[in-house]
Amino acid sequence: MIVRVDALPLVLEARRVVVAEVIGGYHGQAHLGRWWLPSGPLGEGEQPADAAVRIVRDQLGLTLEDAVVVGTRQARIADAWHLALVVAGAAGGEPDPRAPVSGFAARTLAELPDQLGFWHRDDVALLCARYEKLRG
Repeated sequence: MIVRVDALPLVLEARRVVVAEVIGGYHGQAHLGRWWLPSGPLGEGEQPADAAVRIVRDQLGLTLEDAVVVGTRQARIADAWHLALVVAGAAGGEPDPRAPVSGFAARTLAELPDQLGFWHRDDVALLCARYEKLRG
C-alpha cells in the first residue's frame, strides 16, 4: 500500500486554507490547473507530521507548525490503493511555489473549489474544524 500525505496548511488569523495549483495534475491525472492540497509520499520511517512539514516547505516554501493528523481516506489510483493522511497545521512564511506546484492560493473555505484532489470542500471544512478543536 502506498501512503500519501495531504498537508492542509491553514492561515489561522485570516481563516484561509493554502491550496496548490498543479499543471498536469498529481497521481497521473491529466487535469490542467487543478487545485490540490500539497501532497507527497510518506518516506520510509518518516512520521506523517514530519512528512507534511517537508511537503509544504518543498512545494510551497512555507513552514507548517503544530502539525497533527486530522483525517484519512483510502483511494484507488490506477492499479494501486493509496492511503491518504491529512495533516493540518498553521502556515507561516512567504510562499515560494516549486515544481510540481505551479501556483498557490490562500482561500477561505467558501472560496474553495468543490474538489481539492481527493477531498470535497465540505470534507476540508470538517478537517479544519478538527484541527482548531485539537489546538483549542
